[in-house]
Amino acid sequence: MADSGSKIGEDDKVPGRVKGNLCQPCLSKDKQNVADKFCSTCNEFQCNDCSNVHNVLAILKNHKLVGVKEANASTTLFEMENLDLCDQHQKLFEFFCEDEKKLCCSTCAIVNHRKCHSVVEIEKIAGKIHHQFLPLGEKLKEAKESCLRALRDIFCSSKDQLAEDIKENTCKD
Repeated sequence: MADSGSKIGEDDKVPGRVKGNLCQPCLSKDKQNVADKFCSTCNEFQCNDCSNVHNVLAILKNHKLVGVKEANASTTLFEMENLDLCDQHQKLFEFFCEDEKKLCCSTCAIVNHRKCHSVVEIEKIAGKIHHQFLPLGEKLKEAKESCLRALRDIFCSSKDQLAEDIKENTCKD
């Protein structure tokens, strides 16, 4: 997985931005809360309020919760904004049909691809090619930082230009 901004860098100068791992369920509700726990079963960082659901629902009681500091340092998440969900069933993609070159959820794999010859679990494919994409995460991070610098530069030059325009118009009146 690539870095999402769930870990915000120390050099980030955007006001009001929270530093640290952010709660993934809260992010899906457009809230930025610092995560206190990591659920390795859910594969997401969670704040105390969201992680407390694990104590309430019986189906979640066997999930492994650890403190954020104890979470595997190589675990990086990013908000997929539902791009990892099947449009038809709203389930996570778990399989890849090599015959049709399509991602599919468990329902699609059974219903739509049962006659296909090669439907493979994404995890198995990812394990084979994971090492090829490690540099991609770094390139994406660099691109993000470059975009943020460009936006800051544009904002600053626009702000300076606006101040100059206001000064010119004030002097003309």
